[in-house]
Amino acid sequence: MKTTWHKLLGSATAVLATAALSGVALADPVKWDFSDEYGANPSGLTYMAAEFCIAEVEKLAGDDLDITYHGGGALGFKSADHFEAVQDGSVQAAVTLLTQLSGVDPLFNLSSLPFIASSPEQAYQLWQVARPEYEKVFEENNMMLLWALPNAPSGIHAKQPINSVDALKGLRIRTYDVNGTDTLKAAGAAPLQIAWADLVPQLSTGGVDAVLTSADGGKQLSVWDYVTDFTEVNYAMALFVAHVNKDAFDRLSPAAQSALMDTVDGCDKHNWEIMQETMTSPYAVMRENGMAITPDDDVPQEVFDLLQEAAGQVRDAWIEETGERANAILAEFDKVRN
Repeated sequence: MKTTWHKLLGSATAVLATAALSGVALADPVKWDFSDEYGANPSGLTYMAAEFCIAEVEKLAGDDLDITYHGGGALGFKSADHFEAVQDGSVQAAVTLLTQLSGVDPLFNLSSLPFIASSPEQAYQLWQVARPEYEKVFEENNMMLLWALPNAPSGIHAKQPINSVDALKGLRIRTYDVNGTDTLKAAGAAPLQIAWADLVPQLSTGGVDAVLTSADGGKQLSVWDYVTDFTEVNYAMALFVAHVNKDAFDRLSPAAQSALMDTVDGCDKHNWEIMQETMTSPYAVMRENGMAITPDDDVPQEVFDLLQEAAGQVRDAWIEETGERANAILAEFDKVRN
């Protein structure tokens, strides 16, 4: 009987030791992956925004959450894939160019409507006004919306300055969403919507001769290897947004959940600051590499008139497709914008 008791005691000790070890394992941080098609370069906007916001979350979450950022499409997802990938939990979190989700809901084209928000301040106001409607769509699809990052104003990188209406005619230009495609087509260009990850091969093989993106985007591409000029047109400040899987969020500790939500406003503020820093700061590097910069003051009014006329058609079509939500958002934006 004594032997049996000692055996049981030994077994119980082993079980307790195993449980203790299991407790240590369970105390390890939850690991999340954070996907980004862009951000291959540490000086890129999405890279800087994601790394800052992840660090802020981890400060508050302590040992409860460990987030690994994967830039440059390293996980194999493009922005257009992120909605479904985060929705079904293939990846826990992502930063996504919102306008590439227009197939999910036309509402997501709002931030790239041409010439709607004409300053960083207005882009922020538009984000705040539209955010509740964006949140509804994400919530209906098992996700939570966190923070946003505005792209710097889009301009045109090409092999000549866009200093006349004729310079747009037939221009084979890369666009990043349907708004850009429709606007430039209406202006007489020959646009082609191309994902960021596919852009360099198209430029190098002559598939396109120009790119609609920010100066910072051009810098990240080393666009001077393919074109010679950047023309400021202040076309739009399309939004990137960070979103997470709701089931994954619900499985987090209360501390980690609070960390994600408590850092949202600070991340927004930081993201607008770094965007404004990159509006013109790439110009020095671009000039060093032989590019000419045409400021918007030197662009003839006829070019802006043509683009704005084309943009008006796109805006009207977006309102019709999006319905009452569009009218309500634009009416509220008219009230609050500076």
